[in-house]
Amino acid sequence: MKYLFALTLACFTLLGCSEKDVQVSEAPEASGPVEIDEMPPMIEMDGHPEHGPHGGELVELGKEAFHIEMMHGTGAVAMYVLDGSATQPVAIEAEKLTVSLKHDGKVKSFELPADPQAEDASGKSSRFASTNAEMDQWLEAEAEGAVIVQIEGKSYTGKISHDHEHDH
Repeated sequence: MKYLFALTLACFTLLGCSEKDVQVSEAPEASGPVEIDEMPPMIEMDGHPEHGPHGGELVELGKEAFHIEMMHGTGAVAMYVLDGSATQPVAIEAEKLTVSLKHDGKVKSFELPADPQAEDASGKSSRFASTNAEMDQWLEAEAEGAVIVQIEGKSYTGKISHDHEHDH
């Protein structure tokens, strides 16, 4: 680490910076209030949004290698596979996701078959969905458990918990 610092310092010393290299431009004066079309997404301290692109709860996979966005409460359940930043869909070759939930002392597994979105490559899916009303009800009742998915030949397990410690 100290060699990297020394190398960086040496580069700055050799390249130097003189006053003639620095260009300063005047900032234009503001003519009124700045208008923003939409609110920026809420970002948590770990660098990803508080909710997924569809407004759903996020489940971390593989130390934030990927995320699952859970959507429920409509009589159906949809889960979207997202990248490490939890902002972009990732189409995978899996045919299904498996969800194991515990609610009122009962444990049950559910499967969500692939339900490709229009932009997903052929034979891949970034969305998995089920019309299993019982699974939807369990998730609405804040059942906890895990989602298991295969991505690029590796199995990932994400913990499903309904963390409401953050402010809304």
